[in-house]
Amino acid sequence: MKTKRKYKEITKDTIVSARITDDEMYNVKMLMEVTNLSASEIMRKAFHLQVQRFNETGALSSSCL
Repeated sequence: MKTKRKYKEITKDTIVSARITDDEMYNVKMLMEVTNLSASEIMRKAFHLQVQRFNETGALSSSCL
């Protein structure tokens, strides 16, 4: 059974939307089923992981922007 997590300390007022293909949505749904996370939680984790990777490679340094 899917449990909802409550984030009382952090408010999430900003919405990010994206158009994705049917195949990409299928992958999101599969991840949701396997991880028991919502699509929003999966995307937040993906954003955090990508930022971490950019930081490790130096891709987010001011000289690269």
